[in-house]
Amino acid sequence: MDDIRLLIGKRIKELRKSKNWTQEQFAEKLDIDQRSLSAIECGVNFPTKNFIKIAQTLGIEVKELFDFEHLEKSEETMRKEAKKYIEKLNSHDLKVIFKLLKAMN
Repeated sequence: MDDIRLLIGKRIKELRKSKNWTQEQFAEKLDIDQRSLSAIECGVNFPTKNFIKIAQTLGIEVKELFDFEHLEKSEETMRKEAKKYIEKLNSHDLKVIFKLLKAMN
């Protein structure tokens, strides 16, 4: 298992990117310098004092910062698990997922 600091950092980076924010933009919103944010995202620093501010700025609950199970899995494992989930879908849900995947490519 990865170090908790690294997983938290990866998760924050993932959430920041989902908002299409650069490190500079996000750091400005958090009122911290970009180097500090980079250190958090790289797992060098732990954002103990900034958890609430980070979550609020991202528009999420603090607990979502700890939702990083997918970051601990290899790509191969995620593909295998995704196939299992897809096999269990009913026809309607399969069509929805297919359209979503097609739109993402």
